[in-house]
Amino acid sequence: MAKCTFCRKEAEQGRGIYFVTDDGKTFYFCSSKCRRNFKLGRKARKIKWARSK
Repeated sequence: MAKCTFCRKEAEQGRGIYFVTDDGKTFYFCSSKCRRNFKLGRKARKIKWARSK
């Protein structure tokens, strides 16, 4: 199972979004909410619903 790049939550297989950059870095997002916040440059530790460990 993949972990979300933003909130570090385990996601179900077949769900979520994989994003691959031109330089080959891969990012996995469990929801569009996580993807939007990551694109905006927000940090997970400052957002209450996304508690990184």
